[in-house]
Amino acid sequence: MKLRLSLLLLLGTLCLAAFQFIREPLTANLKDSATYRWLNKPVLESRVLDDMETLTHWHAFTTAGGEVVDARKVIKIVDDSEAVATMALDADRKHDGKQSLRMVTPTRLQGPAPKSGRGWGRSGVRRHFADEDWSSFNRISIWIYPDLPGFYTTALDFRLYNDGVEKLPALFGQEGETSLILRNHEWNHVVWEIGNVARDKITSFEMSYGLSGNTPDEADTIQFHFDQLELERVEPDKIEGWDVWPGRISFSHTGYQTGAAKRAIASNMTAKDFRLIDQHTGETVLTKPITQMRSHIGQFQVMDFSEVRTPGDYIVAAGGVSTQPFRIEADVYERTLWKALNFFYAERCGTEIPGVHGACHRDWTCVHGDKRMNINGGWHDAGDLTQGLENTGEIAYGLFTLAEKLKTQNNNPALFERVLEEALWGLDWVTKTSFGDGYRNGGSISSRRTNNILGDFDDIAATARNSPMTNFQAAAVEAIAFRVMKDTDDRLAKYALKMAEADWTFAVQGMASIKPSTEIWRGSFDSDNVQHELASQAILASVDLWKATGNKKYADKAIELSRFIVDSQQRSRTDWDVPMTGFFYTNTTKERIMHYCHRGREQGPTLALSALCEAFPNDANWMKWYSAVTLYSEYLKNLATYTEPYGVMPASVYTDQEYINVPESRKESFRKQVLNGVPLGKGHYLRLFPVWMDYRGHFGTILPQAQALASAAHLRGDLSSAQLSTQQLEWIIGKNPFSQSTMWGEGYDFPPIYTPSSGDMVGGLPVGIQSRAEADAPYWPVQNTWTYKEIWVHPVARWVWLLKDLAGPALVQGQADGEVTFVEARSKQKTTLSPDATGHFRTTLPEGTYEVIQKGRAQKQTLLPGGSYTLDLRTVSTSFDATQTTSARGEVTIRVMAQGSGVHKFSLRTDNLLLSAQEKVVTLKPGAITTLEWKAKTNSTNTPWVAVVVLDGDLLQRREVRGAAWEK
Repeated sequence: MKLRLSLLLLLGTLCLAAFQFIREPLTANLKDSATYRWLNKPVLESRVLDDMETLTHWHAFTTAGGEVVDARKVIKIVDDSEAVATMALDADRKHDGKQSLRMVTPTRLQGPAPKSGRGWGRSGVRRHFADEDWSSFNRISIWIYPDLPGFYTTALDFRLYNDGVEKLPALFGQEGETSLILRNHEWNHVVWEIGNVARDKITSFEMSYGLSGNTPDEADTIQFHFDQLELERVEPDKIEGWDVWPGRISFSHTGYQTGAAKRAIASNMTAKDFRLIDQHTGETVLTKPITQMRSHIGQFQVMDFSEVRTPGDYIVAAGGVSTQPFRIEADVYERTLWKALNFFYAERCGTEIPGVHGACHRDWTCVHGDKRMNINGGWHDAGDLTQGLENTGEIAYGLFTLAEKLKTQNNNPALFERVLEEALWGLDWVTKTSFGDGYRNGGSISSRRTNNILGDFDDIAATARNSPMTNFQAAAVEAIAFRVMKDTDDRLAKYALKMAEADWTFAVQGMASIKPSTEIWRGSFDSDNVQHELASQAILASVDLWKATGNKKYADKAIELSRFIVDSQQRSRTDWDVPMTGFFYTNTTKERIMHYCHRGREQGPTLALSALCEAFPNDANWMKWYSAVTLYSEYLKNLATYTEPYGVMPASVYTDQEYINVPESRKESFRKQVLNGVPLGKGHYLRLFPVWMDYRGHFGTILPQAQALASAAHLRGDLSSAQLSTQQLEWIIGKNPFSQSTMWGEGYDFPPIYTPSSGDMVGGLPVGIQSRAEADAPYWPVQNTWTYKEIWVHPVARWVWLLKDLAGPALVQGQADGEVTFVEARSKQKTTLSPDATGHFRTTLPEGTYEVIQKGRAQKQTLLPGGSYTLDLRTVSTSFDATQTTSARGEVTIRVMAQGSGVHKFSLRTDNLLLSAQEKVVTLKPGAITTLEWKAKTNSTNTPWVAVVVLDGDLLQRREVRGAAWEK
């Protein structure tokens, strides 16, 4: 029986599993998938490798702890009771010819499962070849019939072995392998393009199943049938490089918000003009010249149709090439939010999810001394079934921030209820996995299905940790849950707040024992040991608790910790050939620039400092926090120029000596990757993609950067930061060189994602596009493997959290004593509305810069996507702009041009400026523009300066000006 969320709120139960909403997960239109396109490619040439009429060249095997057991001799593993994979010819089930090859295997081996949480090994079959050269072919084709009784998900892996110049399997195990999700109990036609793989001396082709156990409703012995293994030659997919796939136009498949910048991109196109076509009428609504653009990454043709603001479905066409239909709409990203929520629902642990899994992992525990607790719940993490506070806490916090916004705006109750439902699922796990003394389940690895019986061979057990980072994460989730729930569920809200205060105390007590991390080569995996990361999370938790309680100790701690972030920033201009400023180091010693390899937390400093600015506007440190956010967001905007016209965020700056600190086996690759970056001078290089090894994929780095930009945009009122943040979303859902959406079930040509434990889930995102070997260009091969094509929850968590700041139009409301007109500066589009009888008005407007006109008075207002603005047009009769000039000697002139009426005070808040007077009082006369001027001197000519002009002490009425002595 389905229950409404309102009932859940009234009951206020923490036992969310008892009130599980059993719903069918969303399904995808598979005709829009890359798999459908692959299966329908014309085959130009083919060659049968094996028709499965003999076992002569086949070999069955089982691995246990990495050891291969030879099934040709019917060897048992460990003892005679443990059967390995077997194979035989089967004439009863075949796709072509007289028979197929049948492989039978248990789902696990006898004896205890590995303590690591992983499976027992793998079972499979291997076809041997006599050093064959497959270079003239680029695809493998085979038919597979899986027979796994009771199973929801049917996964199988392929692997090639090559003994030529380039060996396979490769060093990090990702080239020459792919993973499949198969439909159970039917023949599946599987094709795998291998044009990226060394294949000049093939020795084996392997198909294997991971021995990950089974749940009570799944069989403990399974089988696969294989038939008609062939080599094929087809027109290959584009898999590498910045140029757009020939014959395609790169665009945002989901579409564009009404007021957003709207661009599509092509390469090597000869057409001079492009057309924007209404999909439904076929009419051309816009014809414009194609703009030629050259940047660091190449030559492109750009089609800009930003001026089109009419909602509808459109197609871009040029030179005989056209896009699929996309949408222009006020809240075009809402549908991706519903799909992301579907993904989280499908990843729920501990409860039945139709078509994904049954009630799972009831024998998953965490141990703390002689205490033990069950820890299923929350969300599974990735292609495996791993669970942890870092992911579940991050998802829950992001969902609660979105729920808080939706609750405040009160214009989408259905989405609010659904977001809150999922957030509460996460809150339940966060609160239940604490032992109450600072120790909690931080996380544990799982790749296996279990029988839900405690105390037997397949149990998974984690050891509790007392971690300041996880306790601060928990405190932040619990504190924001209090804010969101206090009006609807007093009992639950009070319990969450009680837990938040306790977790915060444990975290503060544990901070004294933290030491800096020495493992820098993979990015930080232990956030406790990275100074600014821990400080950032502590500030967010402290600010949330201060908002909830008003207790000064939380404000004091947040302000105290802000110095670790501010003092970790490069505020002065570097002495490199290409100078930079504004980036962060990992700590105040400034020994290592902050960067990550596949999962970033780069949003932390900006979110923390923005939260401080919003919470404590009158603190003496406010301008230091504000300027740090400004410098960092300008740094990111500067980096993005290197990847125009995509605007996807480059990774970071690296030094040519960092390789010294990495393990020996990775040193040379690390060094080469750095040197393949953009030279900046003095041994520094800008990498467009992260430097990485086995963990690859950059959505987890660009989305945190996008979060930082979006947060900075709303603090600064900076539309360009918000637009650049949006470009990261567009890259992920199609505006990339492959013109492929990477969110499964969204957009067009979405490829399979590595998800062997849970199957395909609408709304899932992979870890992200990678680069090949030591190169620094996009690489997106057809093969489907970890980690870059692995489904992880953290990119989807970032997506949801980011859309809190970017999704939808701006909400504008306030008071007026007559008709109000908003005129958008670029399009000149007018929106006129009348207030109600009380003088109140409320509307939504697309992002943009507007002139707000009422009774002949005009003022400028920048509106950001997803923003909320309150205007009092009855009393605000003043508008102003600010400009600056800076000399090479650091002499600064700030001018304010104001118009209106009455007496007003303008004050300056500054960083790196010396002023004789910070305030000026002026009497404005109607119809006249009055200019105020400040003369100042920079404290350091080698450091940018930032100033904020404030009208009448109201920070909501401010203008930012900034400059540097070296800028023209």
